[in-house]
Amino acid sequence: MRNPRFKSLLLNWVSQAFAETPLKPQLSRNPRFFATQRALVDAEVSGEKWGLRTRNEIRKVAQVAMFDYFYQTRGLQFLVAESMSKNAPVFNDNLLKKLNGCDVDVDDDDDIVKAITRFLWFHPVNEFEPFLESLGLKPSEFSHLIPCDKMFLNEDAFLLENYHVFWNYGIGREKMGKIFKEAREVFGYETGVLASKIKSYEDLGFSKLFLSKLIVCSPSILIGDMNVGLAKVMEMLKAIGFGVDWVTENLSEEVSYDWSSMHRCLSFLRDLYVDENELCELIRKMPRLIFEDSGEWTLILAGFEAKLGSSRSELSSLFQKFPQCQSLGKFVLNLRHCFLFLKDIEMDDDEIGKIFRLHSLWIGVSRLKQTSTLLINLKGGKGRLCQVIQENPEEMKKWIMGLRVQPLPATGYKVNTKSKTMKTQFLLDLGYKENSEEMERALKNFRGKGSELRERFNVLVSFGLTEKDVKDMVKACPSILTQACDILESKVNYLVKELGYPLSTLVTFPTCLKYTLQRMKLRFSMFSWLQDRGKADPKLQVSTILVCSDKFFATRFVNRHPDGPKHLEDLKKLLVC
Repeated sequence: MRNPRFKSLLLNWVSQAFAETPLKPQLSRNPRFFATQRALVDAEVSGEKWGLRTRNEIRKVAQVAMFDYFYQTRGLQFLVAESMSKNAPVFNDNLLKKLNGCDVDVDDDDDIVKAITRFLWFHPVNEFEPFLESLGLKPSEFSHLIPCDKMFLNEDAFLLENYHVFWNYGIGREKMGKIFKEAREVFGYETGVLASKIKSYEDLGFSKLFLSKLIVCSPSILIGDMNVGLAKVMEMLKAIGFGVDWVTENLSEEVSYDWSSMHRCLSFLRDLYVDENELCELIRKMPRLIFEDSGEWTLILAGFEAKLGSSRSELSSLFQKFPQCQSLGKFVLNLRHCFLFLKDIEMDDDEIGKIFRLHSLWIGVSRLKQTSTLLINLKGGKGRLCQVIQENPEEMKKWIMGLRVQPLPATGYKVNTKSKTMKTQFLLDLGYKENSEEMERALKNFRGKGSELRERFNVLVSFGLTEKDVKDMVKACPSILTQACDILESKVNYLVKELGYPLSTLVTFPTCLKYTLQRMKLRFSMFSWLQDRGKADPKLQVSTILVCSDKFFATRFVNRHPDGPKHLEDLKKLLVC
């Protein structure tokens, strides 16, 4: 029913709104007073026409005019019109900016109210904008939720009806925005549908207080049939001693819950802890195991530890000793970061699993620095870091974010001495004289550990060369022993087994082994192609083919045939692939 005294009530409301803040500012001794007041208005919603009124004063008058428009002109219900006028500041400010550009006189408050009302008569607004803003949503959150084919609220037949169902059930308007954003369709239910869905949950024994909070936390439970996951979770919690009041205390209206995920988490914990009293104590101590991200982080943590070899008892102990103030999500991310660090430094999987089974609790509390940062600041290679961590994993506590990382101490004397001794002995076997200048130069030229040099030497001997021949080869070209064993093998196999060159070629020209296998294949494949076409001498030495530059090779050999350059390019593409 319309209130016939609305006109007088509206005027009383305006006068009361400004009883405490007169429109004309009092004189002040501060000469900047008027400029300050003017700046408040000019910065947001006003221009010259608003005079010396403050921003709040202008807004209060605008709220009165908006209420008049929505309630009297548009015929919206009193509570809805009042909420839209008072709780949509962004919409109101935008409206005032538009009005500020119009040619209207606003000498007093009545003029402002009339000007806004008249403006709205001839420029109808999209009522969904102030309505959704009044529900606590920001423009960026509801811009995509505004219907494209509707402009007035009464065009949506059931929107306000379901709005009042929530309101009457004790859900405040500022909480309805979350429901609208996550479960828009519930506001489109036909008459009685929403109320019946809520009633079906009441029939499970849920109190009105619990349901009103539950709906805000999980609006999706009102979509489709009854949420089976919710019913199972409540049943399982009740079985181990937790009632509705405990659940209500631990629910947060700021997040949304997936009850199916919570059910999976609870089922896992119940299987992990055979003793229900032990499980009850754990959940009472750390309810976030099931409530944080609906238990997803608990399941991820359990899966992570299980893949690293943690046993049932070790996993149970981890949850019982879990830090009280630590977020599960952050804990898991710290564990993952440490795992990636250990993989980056090429630690064996078994060693990684051993470290996490014994030290996950403190590893998850703090975040390690990046791998590249640690390698630089610690001044050690990956192998050295692996050795240090395996000897004492708690050394990583010194490498967390926020701490200054000190370089690792110098490598042990015994390790260096042993390697140098083996290298010296290897050079002595090659025929170098001890403590000679030639020996000192050789120690610098032969890069690698003594054991590695001996292993590469033996690879060449294994192909049928005598030790004397290999010694001569190495002394003539020391760099051939700087290559890994598998690379040496592939080069010798290509020259001897694939191309058919005798082993004596390696002895007379050991330098051929220092060139890359790709260069060898490219040069010899091209040379073979030219031979087949009678454009190359088959008696050329290996050194002639490999040593010359690419430009010289192209000039002397490739260009002998008109299709030579094209074939060379084809070979390059083939070798790259």
